[in-house]
Amino acid sequence: MSQRLQSIFFFVAAILFALLFFLPLAEYLGEINILRFNAYGVESLLPDGVVPFGKWYALPVLVLTVTALLLSGYLAFSLHKAIKISDFVTLHRIARIDLVVIVAWIALVFTYYIRAVGMSINVTQPEYKIGAFLPLAALIFVLLGATGLRKDIKKVRSTDRLR
Repeated sequence: MSQRLQSIFFFVAAILFALLFFLPLAEYLGEINILRFNAYGVESLLPDGVVPFGKWYALPVLVLTVTALLLSGYLAFSLHKAIKISDFVTLHRIARIDLVVIVAWIALVFTYYIRAVGMSINVTQPEYKIGAFLPLAALIFVLLGATGLRKDIKKVRSTDRLR
């Protein structure tokens, strides 16, 4: 039934977060340096360019990326095993946690990291890449999956009342 569709939604969200390891979020064209911001850190595109941040600067972004990836993957692969209403309720709680993690990722990256990296080399407007928009799409897919889970829980509870 709709469990398969929800599994697809969660699987697509996991794939979108996995793509963040390969796609840049933003690039900054400064006067003396060109920086690329990825989910795993900031790197200079110039051979002799200096990165103004340490190795562990983007660790919170990396942790949130891996957490969202694992939660979405777990939801995608464990949804077909859910039989009892308590299984669906537990998965719905995990989906809500996944939503909070994705919203925290979006807030952290767009309010702090993208601005801080740009200010370090005096660039006011970064050049956003496709990786910056993938978490927004993942948020939509997790919302669709969580909404479908909630509807399934309501259907199962209503049929239990009829028995």
